[in-house]
Amino acid sequence: MSSRGDASEKYPVDINGFVRQCAWCRRIADADGRYRLPASALIHGASHGCCEACAIRFLSGGVKPRLAA
Repeated sequence: MSSRGDASEKYPVDINGFVRQCAWCRRIADADGRYRLPASALIHGASHGCCEACAIRFLSGGVKPRLAA
């Protein structure tokens, strides 16, 4: 398993020191805050949220989300 320290060395971190990762598609937010960077697994210790694409798709009420884990 990756630790937050390992993830922060590999991926950009936000102002709080967390890697931001979409919990559904697993993409990582780049330095500009856009979810563009692919990741093959959920990162332990990341700040998991929802990217814009998954928010539109899953949280608009049309489709039930399938968790990435």
